[in-house]
Amino acid sequence: MFFDSLEGMERTTKTIRLCLSICILFLFSGCDEVYECIFNINPEIHDRPLEIGLVGERYYGIITAEISNEVNDNDYFYDFDIIGELPPGIFFDVNRRSIEFFGIPEEVGNYRFRVELFVESYDYDGFDGSPTCSDSAVRDFVIQVVD
Repeated sequence: MFFDSLEGMERTTKTIRLCLSICILFLFSGCDEVYECIFNINPEIHDRPLEIGLVGERYYGIITAEISNEVNDNDYFYDFDIIGELPPGIFFDVNRRSIEFFGIPEEVGNYRFRVELFVESYDYDGFDGSPTCSDSAVRDFVIQVVD
């Protein structure tokens, strides 16, 4: 009997600690951030390979992005960075939620680069500092150029 009541007290203590931890989490991080992480609202760069380029011929490729599990992902500001080497003769332009690659490749090779995406959203006072669970996403790409 005595041990049964001790086990019940331990369960009650654990439950109280869990409730206090959740309350502290909500208090210090705000409901929005917890909601964003629970529902996995994150920036996402689509994993689609880029087209193969031919030396001396027009090239076009596109990388797209979205906010996963977010109905209003058009309301976010998307900021892309490209780190690495693009083929000589290939340029890029950021178009809202995508990066478009265009030009005429000049040299054969495999050109590897990294795309970083940072997102922010607007609220009534300007930018929301933490609109998603994670504020960025990274993905590696290759543009292959052949003869």
